[in-house]
Amino acid sequence: MIRIGANPIGWSNDDMLEIGGNIPLETCLEQAKAAGFTGMELGNKFPRTADKLRPILDAFGHSLVSGWYSTELLVRDVDAELKAVVGHATLLKDMGCKVLIAAETSNAIHSNKDLPLSARPVLEKSAWAEFGKRYTAFAEAVKQTYGLQVVYHHHMGTVVQTESEIDRFMQVTGDAVHLLLDTGHATWGGGDPARLARHHKARISHVHC
Repeated sequence: MIRIGANPIGWSNDDMLEIGGNIPLETCLEQAKAAGFTGMELGNKFPRTADKLRPILDAFGHSLVSGWYSTELLVRDVDAELKAVVGHATLLKDMGCKVLIAAETSNAIHSNKDLPLSARPVLEKSAWAEFGKRYTAFAEAVKQTYGLQVVYHHHMGTVVQTESEIDRFMQVTGDAVHLLLDTGHATWGGGDPARLARHHKARISHVHC
């Protein structure tokens, strides 16, 4: 069964808080329900404890799909990352989520309006193996501890942006790491979402359109 949820970025932007900053969370949830969505991802206006978040979502008939988590595995080790993710992963687990959406942002520029995308970081060829090793270990630990599948969100302005970088990331990571295929970002990054879907279909657990 395919479940369709919405991202609150359509109402309030997480990178540029002034965009939609005046729109109440209740408006977002009400309009998403009216549009036929039954789930929502986290956004900056959502409470971050299950006891506060659950009644709000329940009132509008929504389940929590998941929520973005920014990893920094290029600059810190797996143990440090696992300590950093505790609060976020605990919330997702308590809310009955199945996946944890993650993206590497330790050197990303996607929220810096003063920089062009051409200034984004590009990972050295020699660094990919260690990056993949850390991500795989992180995903394995998250699965074991919280029962959550890590799905990687390739994103503009980050080290995994282009089609070839998505392919490389999937190549250097193990089965514990799945892919969130964002068709918009893939196209914007010059890639072919259909080819990516075919090539990585066994490890795609989440799709953004």
